[in-house]
Amino acid sequence: MKFLIRTLHIAIFASLLLATVLAPSPLFAQEASEGASLVMEHRCYACHDMDKALIGPPYLAIAARHAGHKDVMEKVLATKIILGGGGNWGMVPMVPNEHVPEQDALVIARWILGLPPSR
Repeated sequence: MKFLIRTLHIAIFASLLLATVLAPSPLFAQEASEGASLVMEHRCYACHDMDKALIGPPYLAIAARHAGHKDVMEKVLATKIILGGGGNWGMVPMVPNEHVPEQDALVIARWILGLPPSR
């Protein structure tokens, strides 16, 4: 009987561990939107994360900074995604991503600006 209970505990623990390992990262736990898909496709996660600074600022910080003027910033951010830029978030400039089509950059910018201001 003890063997059966111990085996059951091990099976439950293994299931929980597996579920934790296979769970999507917080960055993409957001709604599976086109913007989030494009972020993955164009490898934006190499420099940006949802809520912590990597090489570039976190998506939530970008959304918070531009929350008051989303309509104006959509095109600005899309252009910055494609052409790069610097001086807005410290010393490290954003590298150009000329491989990203303008329409994709607009969708990504719209997705970033649509993120909730705080989590």
